[in-house]
Amino acid sequence: MTESSPGGAEPPALSLHEVACRYGSRTVLAPLTLRLAPGAVCAVGGANGAGKTTLLRIAAGLVEPTSGSRSVSGRALYLRPGAGMRRRQRAVEAVAFAGALAGRPEPAVSAAAALASCGLPEELWRQETGRLSAGQQTRVTLAVARVVSPAVVCLDEPMEHLDAEGRAAVRATVAALAGRGTAVLVAGPEAAHHLGPADARLELAAGAVTVLG
Repeated sequence: MTESSPGGAEPPALSLHEVACRYGSRTVLAPLTLRLAPGAVCAVGGANGAGKTTLLRIAAGLVEPTSGSRSVSGRALYLRPGAGMRRRQRAVEAVAFAGALAGRPEPAVSAAAALASCGLPEELWRQETGRLSAGQQTRVTLAVARVVSPAVVCLDEPMEHLDAEGRAAVRATVAALAGRGTAVLVAGPEAAHHLGPADARLELAAGAVTVLG
């Protein structure tokens, strides 16, 4: 069992207790215990196929672990850049819709502010998401995270397709969410390197988890 518990004795936003995932005889994720306090940031690194997405989807409640238990203090959100977007939905409408579902007041206003914070040029706000580049779609995904601002956000490969300016937007979004008390998991092959300071760092390899700090 691998264990990490940043945040001290504060009630956790996310708690995974001896969570494991297996498909038949293949171990996708070895037993892991993880507690993240509100506002904690966890970087999840590892090569493709190491189990990062499985861990994040379990944390978000989208995948049932084979064993172990999961609890969250509120809503949990899994986001992968571009995934789940309606190709003909305009960027600002997609973000506003997410905000409305989360019960945010004035979701259209919040969507515009979030897109601006994530660096998407205003002339692209009414562009259909299917016509945006991969990097631009990532910025829309970050805006969704800012507007919804749940208890836990799981960002899967947010640095992919981004230049230095785009990676800075990811770091700014993570910092903004953490500042509001959202626990954030960020996964990517070099998540720890690109993310900067984090409360916990995990490295996955063939389902095995190593706590780096």
